[in-house]
Amino acid sequence: MKWIKVALATIIVILGSIHHNDGARILLVSTFPGKSHWLTFEHILGELLDRGHEITAITNYPLKNSTRHGDRYREVLIDPPFDFEADLPMESYYKTTAFSNPFFKLNILLWLGLATTEYAFESPNVGSFMKEEGLGYELVIAEQFAQEAFLMFGHKYRASIVTINTLGYTDYIDRSFGMITPLSFVPHFFTEFTDEMNFFERLYNVVLTVYDWAHRKFVFIPKQNALAQKYFASEVNELEGLPSIEELELNVSVTLTNYHIISFRPRPKMIGMVDIAGVHIRSAKELPNNIKTFLDSSPSSGGAIYINFGTFLRSSAMPPETLQVFLEVFRRLPQYNFLWKWESDQAPDLPPNVLLQKWIPQNDVLAHPKIKLFLTHGGIFGAQESVYWGRPMLFVPFYGDQHGNALKFQQEGIGLTIKIANVTVAELHGKIEQIVKNESFQQNADRLSSLFRDNPTDPLQESVFWIEYVIRHRGAKHLKSAAVRMPWYRYLLLDLAAATAVAIYVSIWLTKHAIGKVCKKSDKNLSKKRQ
Repeated sequence: MKWIKVALATIIVILGSIHHNDGARILLVSTFPGKSHWLTFEHILGELLDRGHEITAITNYPLKNSTRHGDRYREVLIDPPFDFEADLPMESYYKTTAFSNPFFKLNILLWLGLATTEYAFESPNVGSFMKEEGLGYELVIAEQFAQEAFLMFGHKYRASIVTINTLGYTDYIDRSFGMITPLSFVPHFFTEFTDEMNFFERLYNVVLTVYDWAHRKFVFIPKQNALAQKYFASEVNELEGLPSIEELELNVSVTLTNYHIISFRPRPKMIGMVDIAGVHIRSAKELPNNIKTFLDSSPSSGGAIYINFGTFLRSSAMPPETLQVFLEVFRRLPQYNFLWKWESDQAPDLPPNVLLQKWIPQNDVLAHPKIKLFLTHGGIFGAQESVYWGRPMLFVPFYGDQHGNALKFQQEGIGLTIKIANVTVAELHGKIEQIVKNESFQQNADRLSSLFRDNPTDPLQESVFWIEYVIRHRGAKHLKSAAVRMPWYRYLLLDLAAATAVAIYVSIWLTKHAIGKVCKKSDKNLSKKRQ
């Protein structure tokens, strides 16, 4: 019996050491006020805390059940969060098509990035935190979403930097890891192009990308630098000054990116660019009783349809004429139950097959077997959840990457798209029926779900591995290619091409000159012989 106890003790020690990590001190910066962005950070944050790390988070939203982590977790809350509607009234999103223009979307994103960056710095809690002395962190985890000034925390604490990009790969991320984006088949993230672009699409792609690069380099990044200089002024070294944002971007060790082949086309990447799409998706939990009862009671002849336009857009701000279109369609489809995220206490005159809820556990609802269709704005997180659970989608894109997401999944045969600004009863009714009754949409959704789930590792474990890898290897500088600091003309071998062209030209000139001399000498000899 003694040897059994010894063996069990040994096994326990071994198992305990598998997940053991010396806890590191980490500063997590998630200042963009999009709730869906925070959900990604929240899952990673929770796993890091469970593995023994000590974390300070600058965030707009409190972590659920944070007290169970004791003093290993500290929040610096931006309270209240940035008000999106102060300059962009909610109803305008329903009435305009301007948000589908890539140049307009890009300008809005960069403006929003500057506004939310300064707002976060001006938060009293953030200001107090930045004045604290004696703090030290081994790693800074920051969202790279048009708020680059916060990378300066890496310099402040002499810490390694890992970034999280919820948008997917971009030209500026490629460049920070030593890669020039191949624009011939990699479309800009705000276009609706595929990797098979015709001549004019490739031309548009190049023009938009060059505009993006120039605007970032000469307008946006200098303004982010100015914000960093202003709010990190106490860190200025009289001899060296603060590093530039561009330099800090080049020093990022690893970027964790919301990329998967089911939602983006194939594209090259460098080591250190890690795919973590689906990191926010977890096993389904029990639904609240009222939602579960409503979905369970859906007619067997139809099923349930789930409607949610995301954490930012409010269905309750829908113009009256658009609202009446939706309500009329619900009345014409009594064979379906409609579960709708509705943010107001004031409810319209509803048919009996509609349930409004201010908050809905989306992942758990999409996992319910009665859900036949997800009516969504096309945000990448919700779309990925829908794909994971094999639910077809009807897209109502408003802004950002939503138009491109809708097109990609429509091409995969798992959904259709409507334009909210001029939607009609006939169009909405027809497309709902088309998706639900045509089995090919469900078959394609099942196919994409299988692809999305078929990964070598869980995205959350992949994320945590690379974060801890950077900590273990003190920045993991060996991951960075020499191409990061290589001039573009050397990267593209233009210096060799120029040297080769000059060598060929000189060779041709010398050969021509030599032949000319020989010919002249021959002519002289021939003339002498004739004389």
